[in-house]
Amino acid sequence: MSLNFDQKKATIQFHQPQRFKDELWRIQERLESFFGALVGSNVYITPKASQGLPPHYDDVEVFILQLEGEKHWRLYSPTVPLAREYSLEPEERIGNPTHDITLKAGDLLYFPRGTIHQANTPAEVDHSTHLTLSTYQNMSWGDYLLDIFPGFLFDSMKRDIDMRAGLPRQLLTNVRVGPEVCTQLSTFLRCLADKMERGEQELRSTDMKRDFVSNRLPPFAHDNTNMPTGKMPTLEDCVCMRFKDHVLITVQPSQDRTDEATEMEVFVVHSLRNNREIHMMGEPEDDEEEEECLSQVQGVRFPLSHLPELRRLQSEERLLVSELQLEPDSARLGLVLGLWTEGLLEVCSPTRQ
Repeated sequence: MSLNFDQKKATIQFHQPQRFKDELWRIQERLESFFGALVGSNVYITPKASQGLPPHYDDVEVFILQLEGEKHWRLYSPTVPLAREYSLEPEERIGNPTHDITLKAGDLLYFPRGTIHQANTPAEVDHSTHLTLSTYQNMSWGDYLLDIFPGFLFDSMKRDIDMRAGLPRQLLTNVRVGPEVCTQLSTFLRCLADKMERGEQELRSTDMKRDFVSNRLPPFAHDNTNMPTGKMPTLEDCVCMRFKDHVLITVQPSQDRTDEATEMEVFVVHSLRNNREIHMMGEPEDDEEEEECLSQVQGVRFPLSHLPELRRLQSEERLLVSELQLEPDSARLGLVLGLWTEGLLEVCSPTRQ
């Protein structure tokens, strides 16, 4: 390795060190809570008078923290604004740099998604070590629209008879789509936009929320084997939610369908049992790894009638179990015991008068 580093000027890249370094776990877990998006990291060690990567742009927001030595950075205007993929750019296409910066240990540099950049270690510096933090991948308005639109459209079809009308004959086999079809689709889209603006239907995330919660870092220094915690709640107890920013309350079709009707249920998803050691390590390579990733989607299901009280528990500091707006008492206890068993709720002291 020393030969490659010193003579061949090879850059060493350490993928996702937060899997092993507690301080990075703490920082990135807080950043994921702040952004509401996954945050990855890489460490780059580059010898003097060398450059690790050619000019390129990324599909993420980037923060550079210089740890050791110095690094000379040149930033260029994007050729693809708000890029959605990684790409190299030839020197002759990028023009002159908009920023020419040398980072020293302790300096922090941010540049937005799509910014073309390249960096080298100066000849007078022994080596450079920097940490790259990246976030907000696939977090655009377009991604969100793709996520919520299928559910919104499905709900609209249940209420709007026009959207359930049959397609014109041979529409799928026609070479071209006629103007009358475009007109009809435009009418449907305007109607959907009006419903959305009036708030007539709830917008439900299909995949983005669950993907984030099931793949993010677990709470810092949390012992995910120690669940539940504290005493079992009773009707007389005051309770409060734990790790609120690691919990998402979602509404989805029930897994227990007894007939053709689609029943909805509440699924409280959390990241308390996520595996820190596979955080941000990409798609699973085999069925065994895929099964492990799927098993990370941890949570507990409740009837749709419990949704208002679940939202109260998540938004308020503490609540008395007996005052939950559910009937009978067994429903109140079922709600808090379900959350307590998952480690999401604990008995707390009542508010002082």
